[in-house]
Amino acid sequence: MIKFNSISEWKDYCFSTHKAYLKNKYFSCWLKEKRIDIFNYTKLERDSLQDIKKSIENALRLCKGSFKVTMHNCKPNDIDFPIKNNIMIGKDILKMVKKSRKEGKSCRASIFLVNNRVAGKNRLEFGDALTYVSDGITIFTFNPSIKYPKRFFRDEVKHEVYHLLGLNAHHEDTEVEGYKNLASCNMEHDAPSEKLCSKCKDGLISFWEGVKYASS
Repeated sequence: MIKFNSISEWKDYCFSTHKAYLKNKYFSCWLKEKRIDIFNYTKLERDSLQDIKKSIENALRLCKGSFKVTMHNCKPNDIDFPIKNNIMIGKDILKMVKKSRKEGKSCRASIFLVNNRVAGKNRLEFGDALTYVSDGITIFTFNPSIKYPKRFFRDEVKHEVYHLLGLNAHHEDTEVEGYKNLASCNMEHDAPSEKLCSKCKDGLISFWEGVKYASS
């Protein structure tokens, strides 16, 4: 856990973290394009996909930018990522996306919905997600035999999008002097709420102030 002695110290820290991310050309590029592509390789129902898109759009509103989110429905069998024993390797997906961006001269953020487990530093179980923040890539894993509740698409998806937007810490990872009686927060590990607490909201807004300052 990282401790901060005041709210201003916390905000200054979040403001400054934009510098490390903007060193990655993909991060700065997708923020400039303000576009997110969702590639659906699952058999999720239409209502669930609409809930996912809506959840992403709601999270983006906090950054007060005119982002465009596009859903691409792909055939599950058309997925061209390397798969071994029904497991995708995160770093291989990362390489393929970078190659595609280079060839297409575009680097929108990419969100993948898949029915396979994914391995990053650790293997993800179904229902988990993996985000490469500086590269603008998120991968959600869904068990095709489970019907997920509406809350999952509202809260869990939004949680991961906040990571994608630069809030790369969980609620429990920081303690800030000055915030009292914090409400249940979406950025807790299990995303028990759809709302951000005032601490995490201030952190994300401060990060984006840093991004806008660097771009001005």
